[in-house]
Amino acid sequence: MPVTSRPTPDPVAERREVTCPLRDGTRLRTLLLLPHGTGPWPALLTRHPYDVTREEDDGYLDVRRLVAVGYLVALQDVRGRFGSEGVFDPCAQEGADGADAVAWLAARPECDGTVGMWGASYASDTQFAALLGGAPALRALAPAMTPALSALDGFRFRGGVPELGSTLAWTHHAIAPDAITRLPSAREREAERRRQEATERAITTGEAYGAGALHAGRDAEGIVRWGLDRLREPLDSPRHRAGKIVDRTDAVGVPVLLTGGWFDVFLGPTLELYRRLRRHAEDTGGPAPRLVVGPWTHDDFSGRAAGLDFGPHASAGSVDLTALHLRWFDAVLRGDAPGSPPVRVFLMGADRWVETAEFPPRDARPFELYLTPEGALAPEPSRSGGRRLVSDPASPVPTCGGAVLLFAPFGAGPADQTAVEARPDVVSWHTGPLEEPLTVMGAVRAVVHLVTTGTDADVVVRLCDEHPDGTSRVVADGVRRGSARSVDPVTGRGGRGPLEPGRAYEITVDLWSTAHTFLPGHRIRVDIAPSSSPRWDVGTNTYAPEGEFTPPVTAEHTILQGAARPSRLLLDVVASPV
Repeated sequence: MPVTSRPTPDPVAERREVTCPLRDGTRLRTLLLLPHGTGPWPALLTRHPYDVTREEDDGYLDVRRLVAVGYLVALQDVRGRFGSEGVFDPCAQEGADGADAVAWLAARPECDGTVGMWGASYASDTQFAALLGGAPALRALAPAMTPALSALDGFRFRGGVPELGSTLAWTHHAIAPDAITRLPSAREREAERRRQEATERAITTGEAYGAGALHAGRDAEGIVRWGLDRLREPLDSPRHRAGKIVDRTDAVGVPVLLTGGWFDVFLGPTLELYRRLRRHAEDTGGPAPRLVVGPWTHDDFSGRAAGLDFGPHASAGSVDLTALHLRWFDAVLRGDAPGSPPVRVFLMGADRWVETAEFPPRDARPFELYLTPEGALAPEPSRSGGRRLVSDPASPVPTCGGAVLLFAPFGAGPADQTAVEARPDVVSWHTGPLEEPLTVMGAVRAVVHLVTTGTDADVVVRLCDEHPDGTSRVVADGVRRGSARSVDPVTGRGGRGPLEPGRAYEITVDLWSTAHTFLPGHRIRVDIAPSSSPRWDVGTNTYAPEGEFTPPVTAEHTILQGAARPSRLLLDVVASPV
């Protein structure tokens, strides 16, 4: 007898496309997904500029499962994007607009007056913006891959160096197409499409990100010009604070669930935001943030990247991020028990999840490895010496994996660095084969003592896992521009100044953090390079005051080592992760 299965009933009882009015009369397209039953229900809202209809079938969370357990789900295009009216002003518009959207949703008869928000990337910015814009009905935030803290630590800059590649990728690929279709006349649309084609050619040929590209005066489409203009702003410019919460984290008084990826371009601000919120909770007795970090890139949660598979438990599907969020929303908005420990991170190398009370774990201890003139990493400083490389801005070191958000073929993840390490302008140090596993869980920093023949220098540092077969996979990386060595990389405060040729400087490079086990037989490896393009703006080796440009020159950099100039790697390590 044949067995027939009954179709699974749709958890969405009703789908409505409505408009949300803002205080200035602008109307935002909003999709409402209603559960079965009578309601009212607590609401979950996401707002972003990428066409929210995609959230229905291919979103970061499974919205139908949110509806199935009794949440009113609202998906909203932000001002000036896709189905919403108005002109898009990235980040700056989201405070007032987000507060209005939350108030409108909370007041609807289908809602019980309680709202939570979720979403990744820009959709994380909109959450904090709404809260700080004045949204008393907003009771929970679940930001993922978030640049909301600061524009200067992975969003527009990193270590004082413009994030040229990701700015081009976001403005040109993600924002420009819809912006062009919204132009009022066919003539304007055609002119803007020609500029868009010119940008595409410049990206393809490399002209868009070569040395001096920021000051080339290229005629790009409007949103790309907007992005490049921001990269030319001084680090302490008020424009970099628009829409960011760097000075206002103490005002975040609601529970927060943060999700990040070890190879996400916004890993640094995600973790720094977690640290600040945790300190604030400890000081005030408020809700402590929760944190999940997987072996993921900005837009790939599969647990496979750059040719490396982290195993069957590494994907977001295996973790079931939707269920994890639901348990948390139920705890915060409905008073259920909170469940699992507050921190869950994927330990790469060991390829398993670890749950802890905080990150880094309380038992993490500092561990230093010193760079030696012979190319070794040693537990103690060795004799004095130096290793030289030549920085030629006309031939920058190519980006190869890492925590990036770039256009093809520059993908993110733990890419093999072997070809890059063979370049004469990349110098490397490594340990011998490890006899026992070494687990890093926490911060990764490098202190580099540098002498240069130029008046400025970029220092790119990569931490790699060198496998027994010779492959060298990047674990974490970072950059610092010498002239910005005294600038706070998160706030932008502090003065810039030129380097004096022939003088030694101590430059600290923040590689953010990781959770990685170096297995027996593997080597810990450190690479230092003068550039990584197209990810970061190619330095000219010459100092230029804010807003000015000086022609590039070839310079020789010397990395000093020894007790007097102890260039070294600093790691947070744990003895035996739980």
